[in-house]
Amino acid sequence: MVPYLDYPNMKEFYTIAEVGRLFKMEKKDLKLYSERFEVFPVKDQFGNYGFPKKELRKLHNKIYKEQREQASDEALYNSNEEDPWA
Repeated sequence: MVPYLDYPNMKEFYTIAEVGRLFKMEKKDLKLYSERFEVFPVKDQFGNYGFPKKELRKLHNKIYKEQREQASDEALYNSNEEDPWA
């Protein structure tokens, strides 16, 4: 699951590599989420591709919500299963 991010104390722009470290995910996974949620990297004034703070927060929020729902669904599924060891 993507970790908590302190939104108010974020810098204005994060490169793709920085986002991967922040989200604790591989670049290929980050790309899949970016495409799925249509939040794409842009080029900054120095020629680096990445995400402005607003877009990064949007992407983080969408990934977090999806992962939270999946975890909740898995927990519900597992709680409804019969325990053969009971």
